[in-house]
Amino acid sequence: MSFTDEDVKIYGEGMPSPEELGDEEAAVRYVAHRENGNLEKTRQLGELLAQTLVGDSARLGEDCYKPQKLVLLSFLVSDELEAALSDGMLRQSAAAAFRRRVEELDPEIFAIITDSTAFTLYILHDRRVGDDECGRVLAELCDRDNDQELIQAGNALAAEYRILFRSIITSYTFSPVE
Repeated sequence: MSFTDEDVKIYGEGMPSPEELGDEEAAVRYVAHRENGNLEKTRQLGELLAQTLVGDSARLGEDCYKPQKLVLLSFLVSDELEAALSDGMLRQSAAAAFRRRVEELDPEIFAIITDSTAFTLYILHDRRVGDDECGRVLAELCDRDNDQELIQAGNALAAEYRILFRSIITSYTFSPVE
């Protein structure tokens, strides 16, 4: 079994190595995903999601809450990948490609969306409440907890981008690996 530089890069960015998983089966699954084209598809998927986020950041213009909204969009990418890709290896590969491509396209946006505190607040909220009301977290992050207009704008933004990211993700078909 031989690995290319690209294989090493994929494992090196967030994907557990076969040793970390503790069994040879993970390595076999990885090779199967690579050989059937799934890993290439996840790279393309992650890059498309990154290009969408970075490209759409201009839409936010000079919005004073732009950084917090970018974190929200990044969370939505992660959440939709989680919902759509049951295979952890594919999910991690797509997420790594997303982060890598955002960093290449716009290091400033990358620095913003890797704000772990804000991202964690979205994760905790999602676990407690579900998909609804991401605007509440946005308002909290903006120190505008009771600003109904901002909450509604955040909810509308989240709903719009959930649909967009979900449609991008589900447009990819992955071959099963046994």
